[in-house]
Amino acid sequence: MWYWFLQPDEHEQLILPYSCLNPITRKTRDYNTIDDIWQTIKDVVDAHDPKRTLGQELYYLVPLFANPQYVLDEHHFSLINEYHYVKDYNIPLGKTLNKTDAIKLDYFTIIKNELASVIKHKQEKDGRSKS
Repeated sequence: MWYWFLQPDEHEQLILPYSCLNPITRKTRDYNTIDDIWQTIKDVVDAHDPKRTLGQELYYLVPLFANPQYVLDEHHFSLINEYHYVKDYNIPLGKTLNKTDAIKLDYFTIIKNELASVIKHKQEKDGRSKS
């Protein structure tokens, strides 16, 4: 969500294979495959600081050890777009709540919460807090 909203500049750094510092363990490790990147993401998730959302934590930490393009795919952005279509045009996710895909409900809840967080963060960063 944070990458979708803030749209940082792409970079060509950290092209597999490479070695770099894991921001959680503070040890240099080799990154030979995308699975190695996901292992460090797991470290970030496990050490998550509750003062920030997980999306914010990943937004700021992933570029320290990986090119975000390795872990972002079109499916993520399609879900965000679908969330906006459902919300903006009042399109139901299912015929009833019981017949609605529970995983999609979870995704949409995460998107909603992260979107609110990234908007608040940007407003505070730009000096326009809405508190």
